[in-house]
Amino acid sequence: LADASTSHVILVGAGGAGTAVAAALLGLGTDHLTVVDLDVDRATALAADLAARHPQAHVDASSFDKLSVLLPEADGVVHATPTGMAEHPGIAFDTALLHPGLWVADIVYRPLDTALLQAARAAGCRTLDGGHMAVHQAVDAFALITGLVPDAARMSAHFRNLVA
Repeated sequence: LADASTSHVILVGAGGAGTAVAAALLGLGTDHLTVVDLDVDRATALAADLAARHPQAHVDASSFDKLSVLLPEADGVVHATPTGMAEHPGIAFDTALLHPGLWVADIVYRPLDTALLQAARAAGCRTLDGGHMAVHQAVDAFALITGLVPDAARMSAHFRNLVA
């Protein structure tokens, strides 16, 4: 979603994957990032750490019960919890909060077409599946370890064939 606005993004999940996604979003120029997690203390700690590392951005934390206030004002939401994985089916938040002006990214890649992404498309949202995260994480790791730049498009095609 290269042309999607990232001015105000809601990140759902403050674990390891959420931390990586938050750093990437802020590195791409997100102006306002709100970190939401069931463990509000963990979300608050991550937000404080990110705010110190990215003083140009506004980074705050919130709880799940505030999503009804946060999502209508946001450009996008990134889901970074295990909910929706093959072993953890479901959706982490109420999809009635989704609206056509919101883009939705899910880092879950097994399955690629999660219940969240299906609900987001039904609500008129643009979506991004977790296959991109999985492949580009592997691309970066391969380059760091070997010093060689792999063919990301080829890796993505192969990955999508494997998980189909």
